Amino acid sequence: MNNKLIISILIGMLSFSIGYTQTKYSLKEVIAIAHSESISAKQVQNSFENRYWRYFSYKRSFLPSLTFNGTLPALNIGISEVTLPDGTVDFIRTSNANYSAALQVNQPIRWTGGDVFISGDLARLDILGANNRTSYRASPFYIGYRQPIMKFNNYKWQTKLEPLEFEEAKKLSVEQKEDLSMEAVRLFFDAVNSKSRYEIAKINVANSDTLFKISKGRYNLGKIAESELLQIELTLLNAERTLAQSELDVLISNQRLKTFLGLSPMEDIELAIDENVPAINIDIPLAVKMAKEHRSEIVNFEKSLLESQRELDRAKKNNSFNADLFVSYGVTQTAPNIEGSLTNLLDQETVNLGITVPVFNWGMNKARVKQQMANSELINLQIEQNKINFEREVFIQAKQFNLMNKQVEIAQKSMIVAEKRYVVAKQRFLIGKSDILTFNNSLTDRNQAVNSYYQTLMQFWTSYYQIRKLTHYDFDKGKVIEFSEGDLVK
Repeated sequence: MNNKLIISILIGMLSFSIGYTQTKYSLKEVIAIAHSESISAKQVQNSFENRYWRYFSYKRSFLPSLTFNGTLPALNIGISEVTLPDGTVDFIRTSNANYSAALQVNQPIRWTGGDVFISGDLARLDILGANNRTSYRASPFYIGYRQPIMKFNNYKWQTKLEPLEFEEAKKLSVEQKEDLSMEAVRLFFDAVNSKSRYEIAKINVANSDTLFKISKGRYNLGKIAESELLQIELTLLNAERTLAQSELDVLISNQRLKTFLGLSPMEDIELAIDENVPAINIDIPLAVKMAKEHRSEIVNFEKSLLESQRELDRAKKNNSFNADLFVSYGVTQTAPNIEGSLTNLLDQETVNLGITVPVFNWGMNKARVKQQMANSELINLQIEQNKINFEREVFIQAKQFNLMNKQVEIAQKSMIVAEKRYVVAKQRFLIGKSDILTFNNSLTDRNQAVNSYYQTLMQFWTSYYQIRKLTHYDFDKGKVIEFSEGDLVK
């Protein structure tokens, strides 16, 4: 009999056949549903959205911002401490209402860590009571600059790190989708294996029952011993127990797959198995090259180095001389009315320089810097080791995948041989030319060969998507797996 025909018959015999209302899914369709409908896919999307909006906020944080501040109104009635014209202080009952409105434009300067601002404001003061009066204060133009001197500049490090954070997020999104594919493969073949074992169990029960009936007739004719009959009966009982357990396993594995895919628990599904696998041979130097260019760990290595440099810079700057400079210039005026507060404007200037100089703290500053230098060196060594481990992982995974095609082929041939041996052993036992031990051994080998075939298929596809994850490269189509712009949140 043709080997392909035998494989088709076996797969047909072991495939799902519950009823005509079933929906049939291939492995590729299961993976496609996992990417589009599963909760895990939505979690991947949500994780990326979180990183996207963080990057969005970072980019906007260096654009000018417009802020309005207002007090409408602030009413104060009570006894207050007031300085009198002669310089003395007394407690006097006061009644007043304050109104104010201000607009300010602020622009961060990322490379210096400073801020430029331009503002304008208008305030009104109402004195209530017997001496009722109103006055206005206007500052239509005010410009200023705040500049830390020799301080840690977080803006500069954000500019270096945030783009890497977003690049890492895009690469992680690609890799997490390959993780989804591997999980879909695992659950698909769990269900296939459960159904395979269930179908085998049904066949085993039917065969064991037939053999038990034949053996009882032989026993009655004195052709076999009672111990052999009891052994066959025990085989039947074990087969029935295995059938009951395998039926439960089918239910559980199907529900796990449907839960993962977001399908209704009541939906009947049939899984279609394609015994053909792509004949791919991984070019190992290309795999390593693609991994170095596209893998998220490479970005993470660069990010970790920058983070260690940032913390060292922070330790040095926070424990040395630093200063804050504030300069501003504007115009202002006050009058009993708005028009008057906007005429004959007077200038106002501010210059403020504050300094901090560590004098003596028992060597704590030096110790903090040395500690961070040691941490940075340790991180550098860890990154170098991680790079070596990373390349070795890619190399081993590529080597392993290159052996998988041969393993699938061997598993197929083993299943065919085991099936032929089982058929021959069964026929010989039925005509009394073989003993029960030989038949049971052929049955066990046949069952193991079928299960091993499906297990090998699962290993092939898991390895296939694992190498895609490690390299961001589709070796079947010969192209890089790009980040999907559809994942960007508009």
